[in-house]
Amino acid sequence: MKRRLLHIIFKRNPAIITGLILYTSLQTNAQLITNGGIPPVDLVQNVLMGGGVQVSNIMFFGSNAAIGSFDGSNSNIGLSNGVVMTTGNLVAPNGPPGPNNIPNAGIDNGAPGSSLLEQFASSFGINNGQHTYNATTLQFDFVPQGDTVIFRYVFGSEEYKEYVGSEFNDIFGFFISGPNPLGGSYTNKNIALIPNTSTFVSINNVNHLTNAGYYIDNESPFPGQTIQYDGFTKVLTAVAAVVPCSTYTIRLAIADVGDAYYDSGVFLEAKSFSSDGSEVTYHIEGGVDSDTLYEGCGKAVITFTWIGDNSTDRTVYYNVTGNATNGTDYTFLPGSINIPTGESTGVIEVEALIDGISEPLEFLTVQINDPNACPNVQQPIISIPIKNTDPLVVTAMPDTAFHCNNQVVTLWATATGGVPPLTYNWNQGVGSGNYTPVIVRYPTTYVVTVTDACGSLQATDSVTIIVPFADPLTLNFTGDTAICPGEQIVLSAFASGGIGDITYSWSTDDTGNVVIVYPQQTTLYSIMVEDSCGNTLTASSLILIQAPTAAFDYYYTENNAAQFKDHSTGNISTWYWNFGDGQTSFEQHPIHVFADTGWFMVTLIVTNEFGCSDTAVTPFYSYPPFVFFIPNSFTPNLDGINDVYTGAGEGFTGFLMSIFDRWGKEIFKTDDIERGWTGYDTNNRKFPIGVYVYRVDITTPPGLHYRYIGRVTLIR
Repeated sequence: MKRRLLHIIFKRNPAIITGLILYTSLQTNAQLITNGGIPPVDLVQNVLMGGGVQVSNIMFFGSNAAIGSFDGSNSNIGLSNGVVMTTGNLVAPNGPPGPNNIPNAGIDNGAPGSSLLEQFASSFGINNGQHTYNATTLQFDFVPQGDTVIFRYVFGSEEYKEYVGSEFNDIFGFFISGPNPLGGSYTNKNIALIPNTSTFVSINNVNHLTNAGYYIDNESPFPGQTIQYDGFTKVLTAVAAVVPCSTYTIRLAIADVGDAYYDSGVFLEAKSFSSDGSEVTYHIEGGVDSDTLYEGCGKAVITFTWIGDNSTDRTVYYNVTGNATNGTDYTFLPGSINIPTGESTGVIEVEALIDGISEPLEFLTVQINDPNACPNVQQPIISIPIKNTDPLVVTAMPDTAFHCNNQVVTLWATATGGVPPLTYNWNQGVGSGNYTPVIVRYPTTYVVTVTDACGSLQATDSVTIIVPFADPLTLNFTGDTAICPGEQIVLSAFASGGIGDITYSWSTDDTGNVVIVYPQQTTLYSIMVEDSCGNTLTASSLILIQAPTAAFDYYYTENNAAQFKDHSTGNISTWYWNFGDGQTSFEQHPIHVFADTGWFMVTLIVTNEFGCSDTAVTPFYSYPPFVFFIPNSFTPNLDGINDVYTGAGEGFTGFLMSIFDRWGKEIFKTDDIERGWTGYDTNNRKFPIGVYVYRVDITTPPGLHYRYIGRVTLIR
């Protein structure tokens, strides 16, 4: 172990740095998803197994944190989903999702080694007799229906590429035991082979130098892919010739070698462990439940799959059982389906029929009836639950009468039957939902329509809400008026109609139908009248104060001169400008040249025909004449002298500098003259000594544009 630790300290530091960079990238780009805590029995039976294979005696050896399922549909692993086995953990304490080695050089999950892998390595002279650690082994018995068993996989490792050709190679294998069709028996025969060879897949046999056509480099040119391992194989297929209907044992094993550092993993494709034979599955379309069929709602799509030779037509036979009646409770199933030449699947769609009989949950069971299937092996079977659908009936709330016509009423109805959930829709613009509040101002009949989840059943009912008829409220109110600030204005209102007494409420908190006000600024006055039943009516009057509003802007004509534009409102009759430098003007849109540079407060006073005035003040900066300089070399050696490359000057408002390499690629860009080029890239790596091209675009206050293009020499 000491030798391995020293090896890591002195040789693996670059890899650790690469791993840290990869960790930073994976924080935002990682898309491999792993899930732990799944029992190995479920992983084998429900994830790994395809058709034509019966499994039993499933066993697992290793750390529970090292095995689980994965979703690689958004990753570069090459497999959409399946089972993953690692020599570390599925998720590191401080690392990204998925098998990884952050923050240290591997995760020691505490599991022991594998004697099977050590014996295999010793028999073939692999790994120089090193011990194994953190072994993960999945073992089960299986009975194949055909003469071949296959599955697809990917092997990945953090040992790539630093330890290619060394004795420190993590090891894995798929070891099958059972009858050999050519005679004798397999005894832990490893079927993880390079295609069309007898060479075992390993780090030393598949890498960037050897059998590179089967290898994917996951760390070059830059890290940031969607899985942690520095390298992994392309998708490979494990194949074994078998004797149909015989019992076999397979051991899928992987382990660290030499020490517990730098993890590896193997990804097994979902549903790929298969042999010749038939498979049956189903899913619900257009229904409300992912696995249950309702009468009159949606359909069950039953898929029959043939795994094996599809060069000729094939008829798949099946038995239809269950307590639901074929052709009565659901559309008729004939008992067989033809899969055409070149196809591997056939589909039958089944609908549950509404029979008008209230009955408990029923089941439609379909089981493959393959005369060539292995004896004493249960053939593939599905069981589809069928739920009863009762007639849809809706009853609206009772009719209701009120003494006032401004009533808040909650509309409701009760419904039974149909396929839940039920949807309630009311007319009269009420909309959807049950227990829905509405305001009733006149006698109204509301109709509710209830629809079940499938939309095939509807029922309606109605409720009438009775309220008194009354003349609507009307209101006469003072119109909008323009006055001078502080002038008296009389606001009056007169209401009629409604039910009972009428009250007046003003925005000034006054009551009564007349209010006298003296507004100093433009004000909106409003009034609300209300009758005894809560019916209301509102009105408002805008009292406009005819004081002017001063406003202006400007644009530069020179660095120290501007055209000032008056935007004041309110029937302006005179303008007075004070430019803050001792100069004034009575023009509406003056042009002014400032004698000095710096900040000046520009003031505009406007007066309208009534003698009302307003003032606007805006700061103005008078720029110096335009000058600019940029050097032709710099020395970013961190000595505090000429370390950053940028320009210098004054009298401009816009600055944009770009640096290009000798091939014309932009390597740096800034719009801040104070933030120049340091000679380093975004990963803090030095750019080499040499000649680069700069381009500087400058804009002056009047909008003039200047471009400077030249060469700069980087000297270290």
